[in-house]
Amino acid sequence: MRLVLFDNTDVGWGARRSRAPRAPRRREVGEIAEPATADAADLSVLGEAVGASIGLTPVWRAGALLHRMTGAADAWQAASSWAEALGWAARTARERGRKISSLQAWGHGGWGYMRIGKTRLDEAALRPGSPLDGAIAALKAELAGPDALVWLRCCSAFGHTGQAFARALAGRLGCRVAGHTYIIAFYQSGTHSLRPGEAPAWDPREGVRFSGGAPAGALWSSRTAPNTVSCLTGELPPGY
Repeated sequence: MRLVLFDNTDVGWGARRSRAPRAPRRREVGEIAEPATADAADLSVLGEAVGASIGLTPVWRAGALLHRMTGAADAWQAASSWAEALGWAARTARERGRKISSLQAWGHGGWGYMRIGKTRLDEAALRPGSPLDGAIAALKAELAGPDALVWLRCCSAFGHTGQAFARALAGRLGCRVAGHTYIIAFYQSGTHSLRPGEAPAWDPREGVRFSGGAPAGALWSSRTAPNTVSCLTGELPPGY
């Protein structure tokens, strides 16, 4: 079974900044505290795209519907946290009595992590005893073994220091995982995958923007960049 899930909380950074302050709310499982000064420089150095956003949730919703219509996905779900997203995937597989051969997650990310809402999937979240430990174990039980694919379609999660995250993710899930080294939009460059126990075959400098010889952020995807697919691509190309 092929599943697609996406972040349901991206209403646009500009819109979020303009909202009136609200009362403190209860945190979701695995939620991270927002940094006191989350300015563009803080996020850019992590390889994440920054700046105003019109909000990508409606775009992802349309893409999920297209994947469903074309047969690239058997089911899709919008989620506001990783706990909700992983729980839905595992529950859907159990209820339908079918193992997951492909799971695509769409959202924002950076070097070594992917976000859904205010929660983050990273190396810390993959460790036993983390807030997401149970949800990750439940998902793993519903994957179709080592040949299953979990594809993180977000900006630069496998770029630069994200190689360690890629290896940890494959090892924890016991299957093939895929991600990107560039900031993605219509074009999605630096698409790479690896299986448990494999070492990343791509250059850690791929997709990295340097300033004064030091990593300063991620580069934008382009048609001519390595291993480029588009947002309309439903399946991982052979060799990627």
